[in-house]
Amino acid sequence: MDQEVFRKKRVRLEKLETAGFIYSEGQYLYHEQILDGDFEVRVQIDENGLVSSQVIDMDLEEEYRAVQVPTARGSFVGQVREAYLAVLENLAATCFEALPFAKDQTNRLARKIEREWGDPYDRPFDKYGDIVSYRIGGKWYALILPLKLGQLGVTGSEAEKAVEVVNLKVDPADMEGLLALPGVYPSYHMSKKSWISLVLGDALPDGKVWELVARSRHLANPNPLANDAGPDFWVIPANPKVYDIDSEFAETKVVYWTQKGKIRKGDLVAMYITAPVQAIRYVCRCLEAELDNTLYPDEPHVKKLMKVELLAQFSDDLLPRERMMALGVRAVRGPRRMTKELREAVKQELRRLTDSK
Repeated sequence: MDQEVFRKKRVRLEKLETAGFIYSEGQYLYHEQILDGDFEVRVQIDENGLVSSQVIDMDLEEEYRAVQVPTARGSFVGQVREAYLAVLENLAATCFEALPFAKDQTNRLARKIEREWGDPYDRPFDKYGDIVSYRIGGKWYALILPLKLGQLGVTGSEAEKAVEVVNLKVDPADMEGLLALPGVYPSYHMSKKSWISLVLGDALPDGKVWELVARSRHLANPNPLANDAGPDFWVIPANPKVYDIDSEFAETKVVYWTQKGKIRKGDLVAMYITAPVQAIRYVCRCLEAELDNTLYPDEPHVKKLMKVELLAQFSDDLLPRERMMALGVRAVRGPRRMTKELREAVKQELRRLTDSK
C-alpha cells in the first residue's frame, strides 16, 4: 500500500522533522497511533528516499499484516486499512512532491529534455493517460509508457515486473548493435524496423540514454529548426500576471528579459502571452544574450539577462493557442524552438506587416 501511495512522488527530506519524523542512524522514523491507540502506523524513510511502513497491533506488539493482504475482507480490517491509508496520504501531501514519472532515471531524462530543448510532453491517448510523448515538428521522438517485462518478450520470473520504457527512433543499420545493449528490446507496439524500447531504470547510464534520445530526435526531424547559417526561431511564455510587458513595450522597443534557454544574439523570439490571452503577441530580435544581471540586484535568482528589440506586435486573433496547436505547438511552458509550420506563419506575417508600411 505504501508503494502505491508514494508512487511518482519524491520525498522532501527537509520537511520530515517538521512533520514529526525523528532522525536516527541514517533513517527518518515516524510513529502515529490510530483507532484510539489500538494500532500504530510506523513509517521509515532512508536518506535515499526509500519508504517502508508497518501497522503494529499494540496489544500484541506485532505487525498487523492483514492490511497488506488485498483478499483480506471484513469491516474491522477495512477500518484499520482506511486509517492506515489516511496517515500515508497525509504524509505524502505534507512531505513529498509529485513527479511526472515513476522511475528516477525517467524523471532525470524529463528534466534534461526541458532544460536542453524546452520540449513539453503531452498525453497522446485519452484512454491511456499514463502514456507520454515528446515531439519535434509534430512528430514523436520519444514515447514513455509503463509496461510489464513480459510485454517485451521476457519470460520466467521477471515477466510480471513493472517497468517504465521509452520508445525511441533509431537507424535500422544500428538495430543489431542496440539490441545487444542491456535494457534494450524490440519496440513495443511500434515498427520494430526503426524503433526500440529502452527500459528506464539505470540498466544504461544517463549519458548513453541521452545519446539515444538525441539521436531519435534528430531522426524524427532531420532538418532541425536551428539554422547554422542564420537565426534560430523561439517562442517563450510571458505571464501578464507576473510582468506587465505591454506597458514596457509601450514605453520602449528594447527591453531586458531573463535569459531563456539557448537563445543567442540574432535569434527571433516570439512572446506567447499566457492565460487569459493565450496567443503570440510580440515578435522580437535578440540583440545580446547571456548578460550578467546587474540591472535587478533585488532579484538575485535572475542570474543572466538577454536584451531584445520589438519587431512587430500581432493581434491576439492571429496566432492564438488553437492555431498554434494546429501548427505543431501544443504548449509553451518554457523556451522552445518554433515548429517549421509556426516559423513560416510568423515569417509570413512579418513580411505582410513590412509590406504594408
